Amino acid sequence: MKHKIVITYLILVFGLLTGCKKFLDLPPKNQRTVTTATDVKSLLGAYLRGVVTIRIKPLYGQIVPACPTAATLMFAAYSDDLDVVAALRPGYLFSGNFYISTEAGYADLLLWNQQATSTMLWSHHYEIVGFLNSLIDQLGTIPSVSNTERDQLLGEMYANRAYSLFKLLQYYGIYNNADMGIPIYLHTGEGVLGIKPKRETHAGAYKIILEDLNKALEMVNRTRPATGFSALYNKRYINHLLAQVYWYKAESPAKEASDYAQVKTHSLAALEAVDALIPTTALGRINAYGGKDPNYPVIFQQSNSQGAYGAIYGSEFEYLGIGPINIPLNADFAALFTSTDIRVENYFNTNPSRAGGKVGTAGKILNWGWPADGTVDGTNKSGQVCMFKPEEAYMLLIEAQYRLGAEGDALITLNKFRAFRNAGILTGLSGTVLLQEIINERRREFFGDTDKRWLDLKRYANKTITRNITFFNKQYNITVPPNDYRYALPIPLVEIQENRNIVPNPGWGLIEY
Repeated sequence: MKHKIVITYLILVFGLLTGCKKFLDLPPKNQRTVTTATDVKSLLGAYLRGVVTIRIKPLYGQIVPACPTAATLMFAAYSDDLDVVAALRPGYLFSGNFYISTEAGYADLLLWNQQATSTMLWSHHYEIVGFLNSLIDQLGTIPSVSNTERDQLLGEMYANRAYSLFKLLQYYGIYNNADMGIPIYLHTGEGVLGIKPKRETHAGAYKIILEDLNKALEMVNRTRPATGFSALYNKRYINHLLAQVYWYKAESPAKEASDYAQVKTHSLAALEAVDALIPTTALGRINAYGGKDPNYPVIFQQSNSQGAYGAIYGSEFEYLGIGPINIPLNADFAALFTSTDIRVENYFNTNPSRAGGKVGTAGKILNWGWPADGTVDGTNKSGQVCMFKPEEAYMLLIEAQYRLGAEGDALITLNKFRAFRNAGILTGLSGTVLLQEIINERRREFFGDTDKRWLDLKRYANKTITRNITFFNKQYNITVPPNDYRYALPIPLVEIQENRNIVPNPGWGLIEY
C-alpha cells in the first residue's frame, strides 16, 4: 500500500530487536494513535495483504514473508540435494549466467558465507514481531471491542507472531544447546528503549511460541475467521503450525514426553478432509505449488522476480542457452526414486538432448522447469512458497506414529502417502530402517521447498556434507558434520554490538576473497 499508517510510538520499537538504527530514524507518515479496533484492523490488514497476495510487499518484512527468496537460495546452497561441486567443474553455474554475475556471488552461497541473507532474515522476522507486539498491546487498551473482533484480531496476531518467533528459533537457535535459544521481548511502549533481552532457553522460547498458538487455536475454535480478512487465523493452519512446532521441539533440548502425541493430534486435525485435495500427478503438483489450484489448502506466496530460483536451481531459459544450465543432482538424492514416481517427471531431466548430449547424465540433471511456478509447461521459476502444505502434515503424522511406537501405523500411512506419488509399496520396514525411509520421503517430497531440507539436516543430525571447491584459484575444503556451527545462522554483528547480553553463535567468520 502506498500510504502506510504508523502507530505513534511504533517507530521506537524496531531498534529493540533488529539492531538496525535505520528503524529509529524513520519519519512518521500519516501518523495517528490507535484508538479503535478499526485502527488495529487497518494496520493488521495492510500487513496481511502482503502475506496472502502474491508479489506484494507486506507492511513490514520482505516479499514472500514465509521464506524470502534470498533465504530459499541460501538454504538450498547450504544443503545436499544439488551437486554444486560438479556444477562448477564444467562451468554450468557461470557459463552465460543470467542471475549471478560475479564469482563472489556463488562463493558466498556455496562456502556458507552468505551473511547478508542471514542478517536480512533476522531483521525480517523481528520487524514483524515488533509490529505485532505493538498492535497486541494497543488492542488491550481499547474499550468496547466485541468478543468476536477481539478473537479474530488477537488470534491472527498470535499466530503470525508465533510463526516468526518459530522461524527465528529454527534459524538461530543452537539445536543441541539448551541455553542458546533466541532473544524474545513481547511488549512495547514507554519502557521499550534500553531493554536488552538475553537469549531465551529453548524451553523458554517454546513456552512463549506455544502459548501464542494455543491461545490462537482456542480463539479460532470459538470464533470463525472474518471473511476476506484472515490469513493464519484458520483451524487447519494453526493446527499445522502447532504440529510443526512440537515436531521440531521433540528432538531439541526442550523435548518432553508428550511432544509426539501433540504432533499426532495436531497433524490429524490439519489433515481433516484433505486427501482429495492433494495433487497426484506431476502437472497437478506444478499447478498446486504454483497457486493455480484454488482448492489446494495453503497460503501461496510468490516473489516479483521472474526466475528467482535460477541462480541455484538453473535457468528456466537454459533451452535457449542462457545459464546457469544442467544443474546436476547429488547421486544419493537421485537414487531415492522409483521409476514410476510422479516426482521424477517434476525433478529430473530425462531427455539426454537436454543434458547437453552428455552420455549418462539423463535422469541426474535437474529439470529446467523445477521449481516451477504453475505455468502450463512448468518452465518459470518465480520463487513460490506454499505455507502449510498438507503433504508436510502427512510427514509429521508418519514420524509421530513411528516415535510413539506404532511402527505398523507409520508404515501404513507412509504407503498411503506414497500412493499419492505412485511411488510403490514398502514392506517389512521397522526400526531405524523405517525412520530413515521416513526421512528419505521428506527429502523426496520437499526438494526445492524453502528451508525444509536444511532444517532436516539440522534436526536429524545424520549426515556430513563435504565440499572441495575452488573459487578465485583457491581451494576450499569444507566439512559440515552433524551439529556443526553452520546450522545456527550468525546473529548480525550490529545486534551483538548494541546488545551485549546476546551471546553470539560461535564459529562464524567472514571469508574475504
